[in-house]
Amino acid sequence: MFKLRLFKTEDTARVLQLANAYAAFDMSFDEADLSITRSFPNGFWIAEEDDRVVGVAYGYFRDVPPEVLERWEASKAGYVALMAVDESYRRRGIGGALLKRLLEEFRKAGADVVTVHCPAEAIEAKKLYDKLGFEVGAYHMKRRL
Repeated sequence: MFKLRLFKTEDTARVLQLANAYAAFDMSFDEADLSITRSFPNGFWIAEEDDRVVGVAYGYFRDVPPEVLERWEASKAGYVALMAVDESYRRRGIGGALLKRLLEEFRKAGADVVTVHCPAEAIEAKKLYDKLGFEVGAYHMKRRL
């Protein structure tokens, strides 16, 4: 059975391994990408099973222009920056548990809206976001020339 806990610096190598294997769609992750989490340490969660890091979710607060927050009818916006679960540990509720915990931490810290970017090919991730009440707010599109 898995357990959730806050990130520790000794998790860095495994977190980067998971991020680059399962969440690096437009870029790869490195230690510098994790530095943003220092601004919201309660937004960096690890799923662990048998002393092995099998999932990760982290988020932080975004600087959103006041007029956008007004349009969203919100005052403070969180952003899910990384969500990854080792493929061999999926379909056990780990991703849902991580995301719910992260959303709860955002709520406790005053967020009233949370955003996430989800690549079109991440069909299972999209299903999880749908299940937890996320709605499409925009489309990020590309075209080859």
